[in-house]
Amino acid sequence: MLRSVRTLAPALAVTLALVVLDIAIGGTTALVPLLVVGPLVAAATAGAHGTTAIGILSVLGAVVLGLVAEEVSTANHLVAITTVAVGAGLAAAVAGSRERHRHAREDAERALARADLLARASALFEGGADPMDHLEAVAALPVPLLADLGVVDLTTPDGRIVLGGVAARDHRVAQALRASRRRHPVPPGGDHPVAVVIRTGEPLLEHVTGDGQLERWATDDDHLELMRRAGYASLVVVPLSARGRTIGTLALVRLTGGRRYEPDDLEVAAAVARRAGLAIDHARLGRELGAISSDLQAVIGALSDAITVQGADGRLLYANEEAARISGLDSVEAMLARHPRDIMAAWQVLDEDGEPLGYDDMPGPRALAGEPTPQRVVQVVDPTTGRRLWRRNKAMAVPGPDGRPRLAVNVIEDITEQRRRELAQTFLAEASKLLTASLDPQRTLHEVARAAVPDLADWCAVDLPDERGVLRRVATADRSPERTRDATLVIRERSGDAGVPVGPPQVLRTGVSELYPEITDELLRAAAADPGQLEALRAVGARSVLVVPMTGAGGRPIGTITMGTIESQRRLTTDDLLLAEELGRRAGIAVEHARIHRELAGIATTLQAALLPPSLPDVPGVELAARFRAAAGGETVGGDFYDVFEVPGTPPAWMVVMGDVTGKGPGAAAITALARYTIRTAAFYERAPSRILGRLNHALVHDDDRRRLCTALCARIEPHPGRGVTMTLSCAGHPLPLRSRPDGTVDELGEPGTLLGAFPDGRWSDVTLRLAPGDDVLLYTDGVTDIRGPDERFGGRRLREVVARTAGRPAAEVASALVEALVGFQDQEAQRDDIALLVLRARK
Repeated sequence: MLRSVRTLAPALAVTLALVVLDIAIGGTTALVPLLVVGPLVAAATAGAHGTTAIGILSVLGAVVLGLVAEEVSTANHLVAITTVAVGAGLAAAVAGSRERHRHAREDAERALARADLLARASALFEGGADPMDHLEAVAALPVPLLADLGVVDLTTPDGRIVLGGVAARDHRVAQALRASRRRHPVPPGGDHPVAVVIRTGEPLLEHVTGDGQLERWATDDDHLELMRRAGYASLVVVPLSARGRTIGTLALVRLTGGRRYEPDDLEVAAAVARRAGLAIDHARLGRELGAISSDLQAVIGALSDAITVQGADGRLLYANEEAARISGLDSVEAMLARHPRDIMAAWQVLDEDGEPLGYDDMPGPRALAGEPTPQRVVQVVDPTTGRRLWRRNKAMAVPGPDGRPRLAVNVIEDITEQRRRELAQTFLAEASKLLTASLDPQRTLHEVARAAVPDLADWCAVDLPDERGVLRRVATADRSPERTRDATLVIRERSGDAGVPVGPPQVLRTGVSELYPEITDELLRAAAADPGQLEALRAVGARSVLVVPMTGAGGRPIGTITMGTIESQRRLTTDDLLLAEELGRRAGIAVEHARIHRELAGIATTLQAALLPPSLPDVPGVELAARFRAAAGGETVGGDFYDVFEVPGTPPAWMVVMGDVTGKGPGAAAITALARYTIRTAAFYERAPSRILGRLNHALVHDDDRRRLCTALCARIEPHPGRGVTMTLSCAGHPLPLRSRPDGTVDELGEPGTLLGAFPDGRWSDVTLRLAPGDDVLLYTDGVTDIRGPDERFGGRRLREVVARTAGRPAAEVASALVEALVGFQDQEAQRDDIALLVLRARK
């Protein structure tokens, strides 16, 4: 407050001195025009609000001096008041411009720092190196521009959180944090911000407000002391995400004494994390698909504002050189000679959403009409050159003696570069989300094409080669749906050696983008396959077109993206080409990513099917039904298995087996096969299920190269058609089976036994029982009870309820009801583990 008074003191002194001097020399209005000096002085020393206040005071002073001199409403007095009012308005506009220049410089410094961070992130992820080998470099990206400490954490398939990389201004802090994480990793279920973000998938911004907060985050006393000693003050944690799941986090920490984080810091960190998450996920899949890059630059220069003053009739009373320049006129005089309505009519003026604007919608005319005048961002297109510009328009009404607006001071900022970069960042960010949100390339490409219209172009098309190498249009978006359905507009490869010399076929062959700022008839002739297509292309009236390749791993073209303008009459530029090329790189990576996922899913499905029996045998006196659901994603084979097979002996008997090998992938599949065939072999020599499990344990323990843990349940059943089933059951660390009777009672069968593969010797007991006709027995893996709902796991209680509710039904209906209950309970989160269940029912 005191600073504001001090900056206004010179202007206030000049204004009061002039009023006093005029009164002292006889109360004439001779000095009234000099009152404009006060606002001009304020414009040089104070801000827009202070200058406006001095301007109002000067106008009031002019009115008061007219009253003192008894010359109110005389021509001289009105001219003097108008002079003061115009000068005050111009002074306020100049002061506002000066303030905006200062804010622009501050914003530019921060924007340049963030742009450098994004550029370095692009360089790291586009360099061709495996991101998993450079996690320290990923953690170092925000240090020191955006953080004092950067940390990358990753999740493991079994849900643990491991430190991937750490970097800090002070290397001692980084070393201490590494040592702390080695001793005590972050617990997945704790209150540490990293654990919270991994669980929720939502970014987090926290300010340290007390020691209690650090105590909740600490993994041990040493970690708590480290955070205290380093001076944790503010932190941002964003998820590393890919394919709709969180694979880790990027944490940025500010220490005591630095600027605290704000929401825009969260956005920058999220932008880096999105790229890092996708790159790391690709590395985990074992394929180098190329780096995700972004050609984002934020170079903001000093703004040179255009200023105009309109009279009550709307005509221009004043304009500076910048106003004439951005209006496309040769001089200020030429601008003053034309009405603003006529100047605006020479341009295509649209609002931010691309809708046409009229002269009366602009801030200046609204200010003269006495209406509210919020600032307005508009886009203008010069029909002659096709260049699109963005401008921020502001207006301030200057009231006359009667209180009605007599003048409107307009300030017009050219924000084209800033707006272009904002649109590029927003578009690429939204496109990246779309590309990583789905593994269906067809759906993704349609979304990307629609995202480009109308902000980037009037129409967009995506072409991919079919199995014969012929380009096919796979996605389109257009302001005019009729054009989208017109097959004659599609430029495909011609027969013969030359092919099409321009357009998508040429870009697919060479991998070199094409930009045609102006569509000429010569270009249309080169692209058209026949006279009919030439006439169709001419009828469209396209103004400008660009074609870029969609590139996969190694920069190999796998398709093309074409964009064009028609109705907007805008001419595409090299900036649009760079943005489209970046889109092409990201789209190409996403398509190859989806193809990899399909291939892996196919391999996993084939291998999983080989580990399960093709069909269940027909056991006299027994109904059997089995269900198996692989974990979401389907690209990795699991370790759940079951089997039913006949064994020699009298009376006839069958073995029923259910098991679960720890882990996933080829290693788990190999152990699963070993377990199945070891059990089948042992069953020919051993009658007791406990001894069969012992033999399997011996095989697992002595397989040093592939040793894994395994749970299993083995049951020998001897059917007595019409009189029930004799079951001898042995369990090795596996969930005990559930028996349901026709009256709905449910109980567990068997006794727990030692986990297989853990120890050379173990304890496995046989329990023999009799199943009466109508009794059901459910064998299942822990994936059934571990399925997560909105708040908790499915658990044993719910499983018992479903089993009791389906008692007495056929085995197939019981199995289907269980699967329906699991699917209905499951939250939106993907199924993390395989599910296997087998229902055995003694027939009546």
